[in-house]
Amino acid sequence: MRQEDVERLHAESRVHPVHAPERDEAGEVPMITLGGMHVSSYLVLEPGGEVRVRLSVDLDEVSSAILTDAGTLPMELLVGEQRVWWGKLETRTSER
Repeated sequence: MRQEDVERLHAESRVHPVHAPERDEAGEVPMITLGGMHVSSYLVLEPGGEVRVRLSVDLDEVSSAILTDAGTLPMELLVGEQRVWWGKLETRTSER
């Protein structure tokens, strides 16, 4: 992949102010679609009243352009400027 390809994927990204996640009862939450990934960051109210921030990444429609030859997705998670996780995620493509 070239820098121009990365810039094109960024330009093609879409922000969805709200959508209803299928896997939990958080209601309508914000989401961005980038390279076929659907990424949501939202608040979840726990039974005891505590609020938790949830980051959800749906890879069902991820573009093969951003996958490795093995079908995995290299990913890095930063909180502030601190790298808290990095690695390669299995996708449905890599499980076949």
